[in-house]
Amino acid sequence: MPETVELSSRLSKLFLKTKLVCFGRYALEVPQEAELVWGSASFPSEVEVFPGGLSAAKLRIADDIAKLKDDDKTLEIRYNQAGPVENSWQIRYYPSEIAKSEGLYLFNTYINKGDLTFLLVGAIEDNETEDVAATREAMRAKSLRLRTPDEIPADPGYCIEHGFMAGSFYKEQEMVNVGIVLPSLPDVSFSLSSNKNAYGDYSPEEFEKDQRPKLSLLARIQEAKDDQGIHYPSRTVLREGKRDVQHWHGEESLIRRKDGAHDFEWALVGTPRDVANPSEFSAQMYTKVLHNTVGAAKSTSLSDDEAVALWDKLLSGLKFRVKVPKAPEGSYFLPPSKSDTTNVDKGQDKR
Repeated sequence: MPETVELSSRLSKLFLKTKLVCFGRYALEVPQEAELVWGSASFPSEVEVFPGGLSAAKLRIADDIAKLKDDDKTLEIRYNQAGPVENSWQIRYYPSEIAKSEGLYLFNTYINKGDLTFLLVGAIEDNETEDVAATREAMRAKSLRLRTPDEIPADPGYCIEHGFMAGSFYKEQEMVNVGIVLPSLPDVSFSLSSNKNAYGDYSPEEFEKDQRPKLSLLARIQEAKDDQGIHYPSRTVLREGKRDVQHWHGEESLIRRKDGAHDFEWALVGTPRDVANPSEFSAQMYTKVLHNTVGAAKSTSLSDDEAVALWDKLLSGLKFRVKVPKAPEGSYFLPPSKSDTTNVDKGQDKR
């Protein structure tokens, strides 16, 4: 395992005051100035959040129905009525005749809460009746509540943008993608992605024997080298090899590209359907980023040592928010351990 690199004085100052941000089942300790940027999330319904009260929600519903009709004239809407909770609406539909023949029956549930509306997109599952699917979607809608960005819930469930979906059921699919922005380091981009049930179509034996070895980060890098030969991009390797993050046994590759940009990646190949060890779990960090393009900035704000130190610090602050099945002690923030309490006493504002 690699030795971590110490923070420089300016990065140490950045971490004098920290906070937790939560996404999915995870939480990350970041500098107080950090901003969480949301990508896609599913729990297991796809979740979208858009601004506006009830009138805006009604306009969006009408627009969505119009778009569905434009996408395929064989659209069949089977239900278009009030939803399962207050200030909600639900559409149940087959997107097309082909989708109907394949059993693809979708549920769009719009839930208005004040100035925000949440859209949950679910689907009827194999060998499931419409009533059973409707009951499940109703439970998801009822589990949803508003959450301020600085609230870190202490009960089981899933953090989404502006909201929280309570629940201790772990068998269904879960995905989340987020990024971290540091205003004092504007060219630095850090992101995390988790997909609990990726490769779930493989049997445990088939996945372990035939798929897992091919999917590891270092194996993918070596395959790219073999395929591209002399055309493989020039790079400077700062660190590469096995890397544990909490109980997750992953691999990392930290390189500096020819243009000076840092390109860091950590990846775990876990176990399909295992919430404590998701099938796909990865982190990326880039420098010299401008307008979401790596290398577009004139220069990087970090030296090699600073980039590696920041990477180590951020990864060390990644844990589950609360305990999940099979997660070992120390792999979750809440309830806080004695060391966490000590850090807070020393001035690290974690909550």
